[in-house]
Amino acid sequence: MSDDNRQKILEAACTVFSERGYRASLDEIARRAGVAKQTVYHYFPSKDELFAHAVEAMGEGILVSLAPLEGETLADTLARFARTFRERVLAEPCIALHRLLVTEAPRFPELARTVYEAGMGETTRHLAALLARAMNEGRLRRDDPLFAAELLLSMLTSAERNRRLYESQHPEDALPERADRVVSFFLRALAPEKPMTSALSPASSRSTTP
Repeated sequence: MSDDNRQKILEAACTVFSERGYRASLDEIARRAGVAKQTVYHYFPSKDELFAHAVEAMGEGILVSLAPLEGETLADTLARFARTFRERVLAEPCIALHRLLVTEAPRFPELARTVYEAGMGETTRHLAALLARAMNEGRLRRDDPLFAAELLLSMLTSAERNRRLYESQHPEDALPERADRVVSFFLRALAPEKPMTSALSPASSRSTTP
């Protein structure tokens, strides 16, 4: 049996599980993949194992690179990251994965944690490291970098993702300029503190004694 069959089964499982949750039948997954049910069992001995592989495959698309490009400013790096992050997290596959994990986490708690840590958790840690470097270099005001990273990620997607989850916003309604506005707001909030200056001007500070 070819690896092509395994990939077809996995892709079909991602689609069917995102539509129906864990209650999806292996018969339907086999039909969507265009293979016999026995072929599904050849690659994935149990429904739980197929579900775990499907969810992990769905979660791989969340991680976003944060490597700065040559000559790029911090604002440019964050804006580029923010646009890509929003595109992925607000896209239908990630919305479907979010619904699926929330529903099935009590049944598969370890799987849910693994998917979170490999996707959103890793993205948060990479962003926190980038912000920590900027704080140490004086480009941002010193604060808790992990808290700042979580805050920025929430600002980028939280409200719109909630609307998507409640079917009150469609993918085409997402505002592409929102990423730049959020990053600009975030950078203003963490702008380096200006050094204190004397209230007296150099001229007024000179002695007036004859």
